[in-house]
Amino acid sequence: MKDWFAGERGAYFFLLLGIGLIALFGVLEFRFPTAAQLETARGRVLWQQETRGAMYFILSDKQQLVLYTKGDRDGRQRQSLRDAELYPVNVQFYRQQKAGISFAPGEFYTAYVVAVGGKEVVSLDQVRSAYRRDNLTALVLGIFATLAGVWRVRMLKFSPRPRRAGGGRPASRRSR
Repeated sequence: MKDWFAGERGAYFFLLLGIGLIALFGVLEFRFPTAAQLETARGRVLWQQETRGAMYFILSDKQQLVLYTKGDRDGRQRQSLRDAELYPVNVQFYRQQKAGISFAPGEFYTAYVVAVGGKEVVSLDQVRSAYRRDNLTALVLGIFATLAGVWRVRMLKFSPRPRRAGGGRPASRRSR
């Protein structure tokens, strides 16, 4: 049996994988909110739980929020939230992006900007660039996979086929 990865199926697999990754980049860029779409929650942090990729927290105004490490590369926003048990913070979040977790009831909305004393710790543009830097990985991989798929499809289409007896029919096993 011929390996599908090296044949025509593999070529189309790479082509479709690349197109899918490029589309994923477009969706991720489209889903990032604008400043006008963000809502603001104010208060002190009553509860917080950190995981490997996020910090879940509840403010005193009962908003349940999650701050992803993807948008907080240097950790300044998470540190501000850890300290927010002592002083109030303003958190800008996007209500249309929510997540549920197993260790706390309810829905947690994605937080993007944390402000202390009216001053943003990290601006929305800096958070957007951190997300974009990660999303560019999908774009680059998509471009490489698409190029590999196009190259393989082209090589299969224009490569010379082995010649067979009788106009392309395989030779019979019986001798004639």
